[in-house]
Amino acid sequence: MQTVSNSTSLNLSGRILELDGLRGIAIGVVLVWHYFVLGISPAPGTVLSYVRVFGRLTWTGVDLFFVLSGFLIGGILLDARSSTNYFRAFYRRRFFRIVPIYAVLLVCFPLLLYSARLMDLTWLIKNPMPWYSYWTFTQNFWMAITGVLGAAALGVTWSLAIEEQFYLTLPLLVRLCAGRRLMALVLAGIVLAPLLRTTLHLLLPGDWIASFALMPCRADSLLLGVLAAILLRDPAWKTRIQRGKVFFAVSFPILLLGVGLLDWLSPSLDGLVMQSIGLTWLAFFYVLVLVFALTRPASLLSRALRAKWLAWLGTIAYGTYLFHQPIQGVLFGYLWGHEPQITGLPTLLTAIAALALTLVIARLSWRFFEQPLIRFGHRSSYQYAEPKPNELSRTAPELVRS
Repeated sequence: MQTVSNSTSLNLSGRILELDGLRGIAIGVVLVWHYFVLGISPAPGTVLSYVRVFGRLTWTGVDLFFVLSGFLIGGILLDARSSTNYFRAFYRRRFFRIVPIYAVLLVCFPLLLYSARLMDLTWLIKNPMPWYSYWTFTQNFWMAITGVLGAAALGVTWSLAIEEQFYLTLPLLVRLCAGRRLMALVLAGIVLAPLLRTTLHLLLPGDWIASFALMPCRADSLLLGVLAAILLRDPAWKTRIQRGKVFFAVSFPILLLGVGLLDWLSPSLDGLVMQSIGLTWLAFFYVLVLVFALTRPASLLSRALRAKWLAWLGTIAYGTYLFHQPIQGVLFGYLWGHEPQITGLPTLLTAIAALALTLVIARLSWRFFEQPLIRFGHRSSYQYAEPKPNELSRTAPELVRS
């Protein structure tokens, strides 16, 4: 582990390569889950069945996305808390980052419906939620009511709905609360989320979608990221974390052992263990990785996260996430006439081709569509009024704790 003297230059402003790497890991494991783990059904006792065990938790890449979103958005809001155009600048930036490419996906869905006349796209288009729910980011409510994620082409958008609903609540929370009050509310949300999931699981047995897709039930992952952003902006806490060799040496093995037990005993999304404490445990593990990587830039983990190929994948993660299942479904529907399923070498090559095509399209989307719009959105910079005379003498720790 890195010594404190080497890690005191922690800078949370600007682009952080370790976060791009973590985002690359998040989208990478989601791709493994949807393209390969779900697509194979090996016979019990075969070598492939044992290999598949190691991929049973790759669906939790979305939870890593939640932790990263909480950390990034929470940090942005904390840094801009005193700005005079706090809400306007935040929502303008968020709009141009999230909505345009998401709207492209929604506009493409009717094209899939039309294409279904030419090939079997049943898996992609069946049972969609009401069209207006997707445009208003309320599809997760409909998913909770119906007990299904709807059309596979738009199924992943449940997580976008959660994040958008989170963005409607967190800015107000950060603006109105500070110091211990904000910390208390964040900790309360982290504790209440698994309790709410457990309650819904017991009240609605067999309906795991409600506890999986509703924002308050997933607030622990998002708020753990916010908690990390708060602590790393407090000089005293930052120093404690940088000096916490024993803490990391003990916490990492314990959390990793718990992840292994979850993979072995309760890897599915609908089990009581996963629905109650499992999702929170995974979020704790992911936030520990995040904090360790940021506070120890010379560590092997941090250096690995700064790898160029991983950062490249993290940069195009959003477009990849939105379009990977439609591309996969269209290729399998056109070539094989059925939903994605790997049954041999030809279908395996189809999955690999879908992966490659997804990455190419996502890269082009980033270069020519998303990036220019993000730059346009960032023209709305945060503005600040002149500080009052009595605030000029206050130290940074006092401002954080006020």
